[in-house]
This record gives sequence, structure tokens and C-alpha cells, in this order.
Amino acid sequence: MDHKRIEWLFLIVFLLIDIYLGIEILRSPVNLSGSNTPTRSVASIRSEMKSDNIDLPNQISNMPASGYYLATKNRDFLSDKTDALTNVEARYSKNDNTLYATPKISFFLSKNPKEIVEQLNDFKNNSKNVPYGKKFKYEPDMSSDDNYVFVQNSDYGDIYANSAQLTINVKNHQIMNYTETYMGTASPVRELQSTISAWRAVRAMYTNRELTNNSRLMRIKLGYSKLTEVRGSTILLPTWLVWIENKTTKNITLKRVNAYTAQMLQLSAYNVEK
Repeated sequence: MDHKRIEWLFLIVFLLIDIYLGIEILRSPVNLSGSNTPTRSVASIRSEMKSDNIDLPNQISNMPASGYYLATKNRDFLSDKTDALTNVEARYSKNDNTLYATPKISFFLSKNPKEIVEQLNDFKNNSKNVPYGKKFKYEPDMSSDDNYVFVQNSDYGDIYANSAQLTINVKNHQIMNYTETYMGTASPVRELQSTISAWRAVRAMYTNRELTNNSRLMRIKLGYSKLTEVRGSTILLPTWLVWIENKTTKNITLKRVNAYTAQMLQLSAYNVEK
């Protein structure tokens, strides 16, 4: 296949992606100014949440942020990496596009939590242990004492998706094994756009009953989540990621709000037992 034909194919794919995203934007317009939204004040909504025993951080930004629609190519990025992993026994599963690996020698860890994370970073950053390890960032709010979760980062923000995650399993202060999925490089497919504010995302969750009574909002940040797949590419969109703790069980749930439309993303919630 000559280069000109390949260029035309890429152009057609990106045009289809652009048309799809344009339709999505028209179907779900977002009013960033807030002029057509209810005029209840921040203080009054906070008061309502307090009466429902919902704890919020003292400061939640009311300023819009910005983000891109991103695209990654759907490829088996990990399938040909097992031979280079000389420090681990590794196998790649095409069924779930996941790399499974177990250390060939013992990797012992400190009992100090901060030192453990540093040691795990050193482990994953070694290309003989983990492919693309430097592309992953530790996510404490998705981790537990036995499972340390790292999310894939990009030039535009962290990606929170099952297909972009490294999980290192630990037992008795020793690395037992890990699983890894990787999406490849993410690139913008539309221009930079304004998003809703973190506060508006929280307000939308509350009005849609996604913030239950007797809960605590632990953290909110802007990241990227999977929207859909189009012509061999995965489309990611800016998402407000909200970690909520149940005050009774202490379980933590990650929920997601579309940062363009304020709608809840109907993805499976991520739960962590602390």
C-alpha cells in the first residue's frame, strides 16, 4: 500500500471521527455560562448536602476548565513485548488485551507506605519488568494495601480506563504479579474546548442522586475516560472524576461526570475497600 493511499485512509478515519463528535456535541449541548440553570446559591446547595450528611471539601472550584476529545489507535501494543521482559514470566492474552506477569526473582518491599510506592515506581520504570512502565502514574485512591493501581498518563491528562491500567499485586511486602493494559499515544481530534467547573459536576451529581446520604466526597479531578470506538480508534473525553467514601463501610467509589455536558457517564463504578 503506497503512502498516499495510507494518508487518504487516515484522513477519512479522522473525518468520520470528527463527524461523530460533532453529532455528539449537537445532541448534548452544554451551557457553560449557567444562565439557564437554577439560581440556587452554592451556599444553599452546600447546606442541603450537609443536612443529608454529605461532606464536601472546603474548596471546590467554580471556574470552567478545558480539555480535548482524544483518540488512540486500537492495537495490541503489548503483544510483542514479552520477550524483552527478562525479569518476569509474562504472557499476553488477546482475549482481553492484557499482559500478565510474575517476577522470576523475589522483589521485597519496605513496610513504609511512601517507600513502597517509590520501590514500585522503580520496578515499573524498568523496561525489563514492565513495558511502557514510565507511561503510568500511581493512583492512591484506586489502590489498597494489596493492589497498587497505576493509570496511563498522556500529554493532555491521566486516562482512567480499564484498557489503560497497571495493577501490581502485593502480598507480605513482596511483589506477587501484575496485570497491564495499554492504549498507546493519545492525540487530539478536535480543538481545545471549555468544560464545566468541578463545582457544577458535583452539583449535577447531587441533583441526579449520585451523591448518597452519609457519604464523603474525598477528591475531584479532571481526567479522561472512554467515550466510544470509531473505525479502529478509541475516543476519550474530559471527565470529572469524583471519589466518594461511604462513611459507614469506608468503601470508596469512583464516579464520572462528562465534563462537557454534566451528564453521568454510565461506566461501571470502581470500588476500593480500604
